Amino acid sequence: MSGSQCPGAEELLERACAATGLDDYGDPARHAGLHAFTASLRDETWAQMTPQAREVVDGYLVHHLGNRLKLEADRKAHPGIAGENVRAPLIIVGPPRSGSTLLHTLLSLDPDNMAPEHWLCREPSPPPGLGAPSEERLASAELVMNGIYSLIPDVFVTHPYLIEEGSGALAECGSDILNMVHTSQQLWCFWGGESYRRYLLEVDHTAAVSFHREFLQHCQWRMTGKRWALKGSDHMLWLGELAALYPDAKLIWTHRDLAQQLGSLASVQAIIRGMMGRPMTAEERRGQGDLAVDMQLAAIEKAMAARDKAGEGQFLDVSYHDVMANPLKTVERIYAWAGMTISPEHASRIEQWVADHHQTKHGVHRHSPEEFGLDADTINRRFAPYVERFGFGFGIRPALAD
Repeated sequence: MSGSQCPGAEELLERACAATGLDDYGDPARHAGLHAFTASLRDETWAQMTPQAREVVDGYLVHHLGNRLKLEADRKAHPGIAGENVRAPLIIVGPPRSGSTLLHTLLSLDPDNMAPEHWLCREPSPPPGLGAPSEERLASAELVMNGIYSLIPDVFVTHPYLIEEGSGALAECGSDILNMVHTSQQLWCFWGGESYRRYLLEVDHTAAVSFHREFLQHCQWRMTGKRWALKGSDHMLWLGELAALYPDAKLIWTHRDLAQQLGSLASVQAIIRGMMGRPMTAEERRGQGDLAVDMQLAAIEKAMAARDKAGEGQFLDVSYHDVMANPLKTVERIYAWAGMTISPEHASRIEQWVADHHQTKHGVHRHSPEEFGLDADTINRRFAPYVERFGFGFGIRPALAD
C-alpha cells in the first residue's frame, strides 16, 4: 500500500484473497458497506489522517476481509453450521452510553447464556466447536485489538472492561461482528465521513444483518444449546431488519437521561476520533457534540419507526438509572418479561460481580454537556417525540421499574 494513496474496495478484496489463499466471500451484496466506507474514506477523511492512522485502517480492513473468507470456507467445510438455529436471543438494542455494556455483562453471567468475546470476533476461524482456542490464536487476537486502540489510549477509561478482560471482553454486534461486513457505527466514528453516515442511516441492511446470524451459527455449532445474550447500539440503525431476521428475539431498549447520555457519547466520540492519528482541538470537540446529537436523533427516529412496524410485544424498555440502582432487580424484571426465571447461581454471580467492580476503578470519565454545547431546551425540543414517548429528556431520569 502506498502511504499517500487510499486503497479502494476492489484492491482490498484482492489483497485479502492473496493473504488467505481463498476467494469466496459469500453473498456479494455484503460488499456494499465496504464500497460505501472506502468511498467516504477516499473523498472525506483520508487527507486528514496521519501515516500511522492510514496503516492502521488499511490493516484493519484487510484483516476483517480475511475473516470473511475464512468464515465462508469453514461454512463449506462443515455444512452443519448452516443448519444451526439461533433461537430467541436476548438482544440489547439501546443507544451508546445508555448502560447497555453493563446490562450485557449482567446477562452474560447466566450460565445458560452465551455472549461472544473480542477474541472470537478478531480470530473467528476455525469454529470454537472444534476445540478451545490455542494460545497463539488468543495472542493474535490481543495483538489485533491493541493495535487498533494504540492510537487512542484514553479509550480504556471510557471502556474499562478492555483493561481487565482484554480480548476476552464481551464483544458488540456492530463494532465487532458487523464491522466484518463494514456496516458499523464504529467505522464512522473512527474514520468515516458524511457519505458513510448517510449509508448507515438510509440503506436497507438486510444483507449485512444476515451475516450476523451466520456468525452466530458459526460460533454455536457443536456447542451446548444455550441462548445468546447480545448487545449492539448500532442495531438502532437497522432495527427493522434485525426484528425481521429474529422474530422471536427479545429486544431490550436501554434509556438514559439525555444530558448524561449525549454528553458521554460526544466525549467518547471525540476520544475515538483520535483514530485519525491526532487528538481533536477544543473547537473540533464542540463540533463533535453537534455530530453526536444529529446522529443520535436520526438513529432514534429510525428505530422508533422500526419499532412501530415490528410491534411493541418484541420490546422491553430498561432504564440505565434502574440498572445502576438495583442491577439484580433489573435483570429479574427482564427475565420475567421474557418468560424466564433467574437462577440462584445467576443471581449470586451478579451480586459478586457488582461487589467486585465499580465505575471509576480505572479512572473517571469526565465530561459535561456544556463542553459540547448541549442545551437542555434545544435538546428536549429536538428530541420531543422520544421524550414524550419514553420520558427520558435532558435532565429527566424516570425509573421504569416499580
